[in-house]
Amino acid sequence: MNLTVIADSSALFSLLITTDANHAVASKISKELVKQEGELLIPGEVFSEVVNILGKKVSKDQALKAGHKFIYSEVFFVLETTPSIRSNALTLYEKQPTSVSFTDCLVMAFADAYKTKLIFGFDSAFQKNGYVRLGMDDQK
Repeated sequence: MNLTVIADSSALFSLLITTDANHAVASKISKELVKQEGELLIPGEVFSEVVNILGKKVSKDQALKAGHKFIYSEVFFVLETTPSIRSNALTLYEKQPTSVSFTDCLVMAFADAYKTKLIFGFDSAFQKNGYVRLGMDDQK
């Protein structure tokens, strides 16, 4: 089975930070995607957010390692946001409560553009908007 999944920064942080509460779940999901020959699409803004925050909160070295891992992986694909995706994300953002970030809306707009409901992310906003959070909602 070939899966297309959109990545959010919440799951990418959990995957990279071994002390994160969701690290085990994120690692399991990542291994399953590799096994199923899945593609994990990372919006460019999510890539930048992860690298920037890792650099500030962990170390520049860790941020660089993560950046290279995502860029040179056969599973992760960093994609640029099109004007259409950005516009759709703004439309989604307008309809969300203030607790939902624009980045979350961008992830959902990417999912719509790539015709998938699968998101590698832990924010409850995804489920509330009809998407499936891998490792969480798909086990029901």
